[in-house]
This record gives sequence, structure tokens and C-alpha cells, in this order.
Amino acid sequence: MELVPALDSVDKSPAPKHRRPRWGAWTTAAWGIPLALSAIVFQTAGAFGFLAWWRYAHPEHPIAPASITSNGAVLAFALAVSAPFVLALLGLVVHLSRVPLRDYLALKLPRWRDVWRGIAALAAVLLGTGLLAAATGQQPPGFMADTFTSARDAGMLPLLLVSFVILGPLQEELLFRGFFFRGFAPALGKWPAIVLTALVWALSHAQYEWFFVGEIFALGLVFGWVRARSGSTPLTIALHAAVNGMALVEVAFLVGP
Repeated sequence: MELVPALDSVDKSPAPKHRRPRWGAWTTAAWGIPLALSAIVFQTAGAFGFLAWWRYAHPEHPIAPASITSNGAVLAFALAVSAPFVLALLGLVVHLSRVPLRDYLALKLPRWRDVWRGIAALAAVLLGTGLLAAATGQQPPGFMADTFTSARDAGMLPLLLVSFVILGPLQEELLFRGFFFRGFAPALGKWPAIVLTALVWALSHAQYEWFFVGEIFALGLVFGWVRARSGSTPLTIALHAAVNGMALVEVAFLVGP
């Protein structure tokens, strides 16, 4: 099991001998397996738990099995259940690395100039992908409309808001721009690590059409660049939450009352 010096040593100077070790690239990738499995297991448990409760509370309005993967109430509840377990496992993995959680996951406030750079870069990507979507006749993802409508009809929009705008960005940014970037960048270099984490993150959103998977990849490049430049995952969490919040508002406007 390999260990490599902290990321700061790659950028500045060799790490002193007393510096605590950290997971290397291969071990970081290996830890991705139990992290992914924990998300799958607890999201599945959460989904089945919600379906059981819904069947008991609303027997007159059953949820069709074919609609489960796009049912906003089911998905929001599943994420709300799984996120604490995934984040707890991530915290344990970081603890085993013998590096403080704050340092490992870059849990520090950004400088204001990095905030404005991040906003500008994000706006540029959203404008570019929006123009490209209009030029190619792309329609908003049907998955999002189905998710919003089903959550609204079930009276679960507040839970969808919490899961989609808060828990989702928190979990994904701590994993991809926190843990995985921190493990890959010293071995691969910053930009290869940015591209790799953005690619894996985009491919994890297979529920969307390919155009929007490409848009997610572009957003991942922005978030990775912001993370590398600012050294702050709270900033990428905030930007990610803003994107998801705007997407939810857009869907609400398109779907209507």
C-alpha cells in the first residue's frame, strides 16, 4: 500500500521527513470501491424504505416500479439516507491516512479573488453550454422534469431541495474534488487529476443524455480547476450547489404549477 508526500510538497518543496503520509494514487482508487458500494447499498436501502412507507401511508397511490429511477421523492429520500453513511466512511478513510480531515479535504475558506474567479469560470461554461444546447436543439433533461414533478406531487419538494442542492454537492465535492483529487494530483499532476475526476464524476451521471453528461464533465473541469487554484473544497461545494439550485429553478419554471 503506497504512500506519497502531501500535495503541498509537489507544488513547493520536498516534504520533510516528519510530514505525515497520505494515501497514494492506487490506494485512493482502491478506496473508491467501498465508498461507491456504500453509496449504492445505503441508497438502495433508503429507496426500499421509502417505498415500504409509501405503500403503507398511501396504498391508493402506488409508485410504479418502472418510475422508481426517476421518482424525485424516492431519490431524495435515498440520498438523504445514504449521504451520512458515505460521508462517515470517507471521514474514517481520511482518519486512517493520519492526516487531519481539514487538511486532507481542503476544508478552508477561499480568498475572495478565488470566489470571483470561480463564479466567472462557472458563468462562462454555463453560457457556452447553454448556447451550444440552443444551437443543437437540446431539450432539458426529461429525467429532471420527471424527478421534480413526482417530488412535487408527493409533497416532497423540500426534501428534494435539501438532497439535490445541499447533500448531493456536499457528498460529491468532498469525494471527487476533496478525496480523489488529493490522492491523484501528486502522482498524476494537477490537470490529469482534474480531468480524471471530472470524467469519472460525469460518467456517474448516466441517467442523463450524453449532451448533458458532457456538460457535467465541463463543470467538473471548472470545479477541479477552482479546487486546485483556491485549495478550497467549500468553494466548489458552493458553486456546485448554485448550479443544482439554478437547474431546479429552471425545471420548476418549465414544468409550471
